Amino acid sequence: MVVVLIIARPEWFGRRKYGGWGVSVKTWQGAVYLASVLLILVAVQLLPLSTMARIYVTAAWLVFLFLDMFDVMWKVRRDEREYLHEAVAERNAAWAMMPVLVVGIFIQLISSSLKGDPYVDPVPVIALVAGVIAKSVTNYRLEREN
Repeated sequence: MVVVLIIARPEWFGRRKYGGWGVSVKTWQGAVYLASVLLILVAVQLLPLSTMARIYVTAAWLVFLFLDMFDVMWKVRRDEREYLHEAVAERNAAWAMMPVLVVGIFIQLISSSLKGDPYVDPVPVIALVAGVIAKSVTNYRLEREN
């Protein structure tokens, strides 16, 4: 049996509309939660631990925070209008990022080729391929459901 300890509550946070992805603080409890997790992160860095122990403790804390906030982001309440607005905003963000990634890949390829050693950072390529896969799977599922 797996026990998941979730501390943050969705009602403490709202959907982040401006300035990126995630959630924003909505209540004083959310502000206290955010301050607490940051203070714990700072405290871990100040503990007299070896570098490797500090890395492991920090990584474990960040994994916990990611899981805790992912649960909150998943459960934040939105009405139909907010779902539609978020979908359009996400689409526009993807369309803005794609040409930047493609141009960056071509600049890397051209400049490294001119030096005689063609190289492209695989991370933007993987990001574009993952986007194509996500779009294809989504379209496939939506067409089958309708």
